[in-house]
Amino acid sequence: MPAVQTNNPVSTLTTQILIDYARAYSWTRPTLGVAGYSAQPALSFVNHVIQHILSKSNPWKFNAAKMPVIETQPYQQDFPTSISMSVMGWLQAGVVVDINNPQVNVAPNQQNYFTTIPIRCVTALLPTMNCGIPQQICWVPNAIAQTGQWPGPNVVYQQPLISLGGGPGTNPLTAIRDPNGNIQVVTTYGVTGASQPTWPVAGASPGTTTQDGTVVWTLTDPLGIAIRVDQMATFNSNVYEIRLVYQLKPPRITDLKQTLAPIPDDLQYLVEQGFLAYCYKNVDHDKFQIELQQFILNIQEALGSADRESQEFGFYPDRPIQGGGIGNTGGYGYPGWLGWTSGG
Repeated sequence: MPAVQTNNPVSTLTTQILIDYARAYSWTRPTLGVAGYSAQPALSFVNHVIQHILSKSNPWKFNAAKMPVIETQPYQQDFPTSISMSVMGWLQAGVVVDINNPQVNVAPNQQNYFTTIPIRCVTALLPTMNCGIPQQICWVPNAIAQTGQWPGPNVVYQQPLISLGGGPGTNPLTAIRDPNGNIQVVTTYGVTGASQPTWPVAGASPGTTTQDGTVVWTLTDPLGIAIRVDQMATFNSNVYEIRLVYQLKPPRITDLKQTLAPIPDDLQYLVEQGFLAYCYKNVDHDKFQIELQQFILNIQEALGSADRESQEFGFYPDRPIQGGGIGNTGGYGYPGWLGWTSGG
């Protein structure tokens, strides 16, 4: 499933427009040339400017995209996706949702709601056998994600959502490597066939499907990314839905007429400032350092101007300091763990 990107503002700014603007300042001509149609070093300057604006410290809303939702599976830590590493910048924020247990809303004319727990996006997580409710998450290349093998004949893959007729179960890993080395992900739940299916050849196109009894496997791009959680579900434990937002990787500008999307036109003044700062690089290095630092400070000011809403950041313990946990979980249990106790 492809990423669902937010609706971005229109971007019409190009490198050629920036060159024409900068040439109004005579001191830029030793760097840009008189004619104004030389691709370098202007393209390099523009790419540096874009990297600064879309760096990790700047979570612009126009550059955000949704990750396909993921349901936790028994003893599965890695979940390969179709999101390419060429577009993944960094994970911005996420929550886990107790998707199978809606809470009844007593207010009239109000919908029921689901328990939602923030999850922390981190740089890296090691493989683990720890079980529990995920609290941290990262991404890894699909190529190094932990996967299983074909589980065998007549094995049930149960739909994890009660709303779709399923629920917590004992599914094998839903991400496997077939005998040809392709990464396969369950995209239709059911029962595997009486014998192993005929898998696509090595290196087949991502998106290729394989019918296996009533189960459908979909080949996933090895150059895509997998979501890794710090704690895994167990057999018959609660199913948690992972909902993530990520920032897109900055584009690489290779042509003078290519627009600087997704940077919108209302930030043209900021791009112009950064471009002029880089024009000083070959003219006055000390001035370049001063202008570059001012440009970086102005990025933060522009980010604040574009995001005036109050922040909701804070410290909220997910369990009582003196012990206990979420209801019906034992001491620090995971809802639905059969026979789980706190060990006390």
